[in-house]
Amino acid sequence: MAAISSGEFETYFRELYKPLCLFALRFTERVDDAEDIVQQAFADVWDKNINGALIENLKSYMYQAVRNRSLSLVTQPVDQQTTDEFPDLEDSSEEEQMYNAERDARLWTAIDGLPPERKKIFLLSKRDGLKYQEIAEELNISIKTVENQMSKALKALRETVVRIYNFLFGLA
Repeated sequence: MAAISSGEFETYFRELYKPLCLFALRFTERVDDAEDIVQQAFADVWDKNINGALIENLKSYMYQAVRNRSLSLVTQPVDQQTTDEFPDLEDSSEEEQMYNAERDARLWTAIDGLPPERKKIFLLSKRDGLKYQEIAEELNISIKTVENQMSKALKALRETVVRIYNFLFGLA
């Protein structure tokens, strides 16, 4: 396998960035940390690529790298988790952290509340970054079923987000 061209790398980045961030978020519970982890993992892969290291299955490699980095961050003692590691991050207030944690918890609760097959399809798409066709093949169902289930999942989650917003900001 030859080195990855910058165009191929950009394609991988566009396809994998969001699913990898969602994957990292499961461990870190902080969007900023998840994004930093994914960006650093891509930077490391690009460095390896430039130096001639060949990676057979980039998608699998990236998920493993993000998992390892995420676990390293969350298992690090609290006193060592400083903003020095991520100098561009500002400390958020305790109130903001509680708001974000509450929002994330409600969203994950909503995802967990989806019917099992719908949840599986949703996570394969949004967390794992699979295309509808790939999901259909993996689960042995029609692509139309995948589209239907994703539509219903997104509608349910949208309604949950509106309820969360209304609850937090006293609307409706």
